[in-house]
Amino acid sequence: MKIPAKHKKKILAACLALTALAAYGATLRLGFIWDDHQFIEANPYIKACTLANLRHAFFSDPFNQALNYYRPFQTLSNMADFSIWRLNPFGYHLTNLLFHSAGTLLVFLLMAELGLGAAVASLTALFFAVNPTGIEQLIIVAGRAELASSAFTLASVLFFLRRGYALSFMTFLMALGFKENGIITPLLTALALWFLGKDKREYLKLLPFLLPVPFYLWLRHAATGAGPLDTGTAVFLLQAGKKIPPAIIIYVKNAFLPLNMHSHRMQPDLAPWFYAAYSLWAAFLLGLLKYRPRAIIFAFGWYILSLAPKFPLLAGSDLMLEHWTYLSNLGLYAAAAVIAARLFEGGGLKRAAAGVCAGGLIIFWLSAANANIRLRSTDLRIYEHAARYSSSKPMLYNLAREYYLAGQFEKSRAILARVSSLDPDNALYLNGLALSLWKTGARTEAAAILDGLLARHPDNSEALVNKACFLIEGGDLAGAERDLKCAIEAAPGNEPAYTTLAGLYLRQKKETEALAVYETLLRLDPYNPQALNDAGILYAKAARYPEAKELFVRALKLSPDSRNAALNLERLGTLRKGRNK
Repeated sequence: MKIPAKHKKKILAACLALTALAAYGATLRLGFIWDDHQFIEANPYIKACTLANLRHAFFSDPFNQALNYYRPFQTLSNMADFSIWRLNPFGYHLTNLLFHSAGTLLVFLLMAELGLGAAVASLTALFFAVNPTGIEQLIIVAGRAELASSAFTLASVLFFLRRGYALSFMTFLMALGFKENGIITPLLTALALWFLGKDKREYLKLLPFLLPVPFYLWLRHAATGAGPLDTGTAVFLLQAGKKIPPAIIIYVKNAFLPLNMHSHRMQPDLAPWFYAAYSLWAAFLLGLLKYRPRAIIFAFGWYILSLAPKFPLLAGSDLMLEHWTYLSNLGLYAAAAVIAARLFEGGGLKRAAAGVCAGGLIIFWLSAANANIRLRSTDLRIYEHAARYSSSKPMLYNLAREYYLAGQFEKSRAILARVSSLDPDNALYLNGLALSLWKTGARTEAAAILDGLLARHPDNSEALVNKACFLIEGGDLAGAERDLKCAIEAAPGNEPAYTTLAGLYLRQKKETEALAVYETLLRLDPYNPQALNDAGILYAKAARYPEAKELFVRALKLSPDSRNAALNLERLGTLRKGRNK
């Protein structure tokens, strides 16, 4: 029985989407990694859908630290995931994987809408599905912004070409809300209109898409305090001209040969080959002007426009993160698919060469992606792997933190001493160094580092908590209580300050004071696991059984496999029965 053409297209699209799911299905077995701990586990703003939390999503950054990130819809999607999955990482990874699968499907539909043919559309989507450029965004739940923004950008362009202007506008806003990349959606749509040779009147329909951009930029600035070019236009242009052309060549090489993929990839130092890069660029651009191959010009335009939001980052820092080319590499995949299709049509050796090269790339990329998942499947592995290739200070700090948590204090101390010497006034590094020094017996030196840090930054909440911990070990409980209260006053969202203060009160048998601290913390974060457990026990001891049960049930919803929560509920039931008798 012959399958109708329209059904063939649907079956092919479904197969491509399933291929994307299968290619990275191994990520569903991962836990929370890297930024996930702060984005999700320690983020009280995603754990309840309240007006205050919704406002926070739009008027703060997802790290809650006034950083240069604006991702309100990412925060809302994490809030939705938490309402379903609590702290089960499977569900969060599944959402990321579905965004990648949706992106693959949309690539196929968009390429077909552009008239490139079923073969080119299928191969482009297949390349997009399996290329490991975006693997880190699937390993880490916090990488959802790139995946979702890209999917909504693709949807917006597709809807516009199909004259679904309202849906195109809505998905454009979704792309913006997930990540700044979305701002280039109207330009990508204009590029698609050019490729299709549309009438100029079609371009005018893009004008409404420009209206929300000023409001978005204002909202982003209000939330983060950052502008698009904080370094200044002249400095940006100078640095961009020097750094971006060589960086793109490296990116293109890494797209086809994704070897040694790791977090915090650094831009290479200025080298003689950089000057050859400019000659290569000149030859390429002259070739485009001379031959004007429409499909290749479209692919090149897509690559540059999609990467453009990252230009300030490339020009203003030493990083060139791999996932920054997740959407822009689509231009490379399209160009490769067009070339492969034309070779295949030539028959004979050309057809064989096209089949071998395309098939070999797909198998190689799949293997590289899954090998990379295994290499970076935990926090410690992801940082140890990156440390082989990168000298990024934030990455090394994270590695030192993982060694500290694993009890390898000497390793932690050595790394933190190194990064602190390179950035001697970085409070984060100094706090970590003080803790590792304390654990390795250099307590006088550790205390001196914290005292010096607090002399320069008396409101550093983390340093106040760390100093309080030192004072508790030294027996100065009054001094520790004073510093913990100062830490809470300086940063009311510092949850470790509350749990440490409550623990201090429990140590002194001040159960009423400890319960008051936990109640305050639970108003801030209704799902803080330590507060749920300890406050529930204190309620039970005070014969406040309904309140105790409510907290233990909430703790069990948060972590259904929690043996402590289950035991506490069981003991509470026994206690209530005994009291009733």
